[in-house]
Amino acid sequence: MSKLAAEILRKGTLPPTVSFVDKPKTLYELLNVQRFNAYKFKVTTEHWYQKGFEDCYYEVHRVKYKQYKNEPTHGKAWGVLYWNGKPVSDKPKEIRGGLKFSWRPYESPHKNNIYYDAEKAMSMERRRTRLIRQFVEQNKQ
Repeated sequence: MSKLAAEILRKGTLPPTVSFVDKPKTLYELLNVQRFNAYKFKVTTEHWYQKGFEDCYYEVHRVKYKQYKNEPTHGKAWGVLYWNGKPVSDKPKEIRGGLKFSWRPYESPHKNNIYYDAEKAMSMERRRTRLIRQFVEQNKQ
């Protein structure tokens, strides 16, 4: 048994390094991991994700960190808000609630053409069927 596993069994709690991974992240803790790749990084709040707002996220354009207890866990961030997949404004605005909410990286629900809307799924299926018919007709000649 490893030392880490023995310590977990003995104390009954996770060490601070393991518990940091599981705890909800503020916006600045999340962006600090992406420190040099934070430009155009897409983030959403856990609250929006749980409510089912699928295409609602911020695209981060600028981050200014402040040191708090020798960690960049505070600061300001600016970005463009996308609501239902469309930008609300062209210019980046300050992202509010960076310390209040738990944040997560945004993952598109439409990745790999997977749609949760039945109407969109049916229209894609009709288009796919039409393209297959056209392909078959062209190859018959």
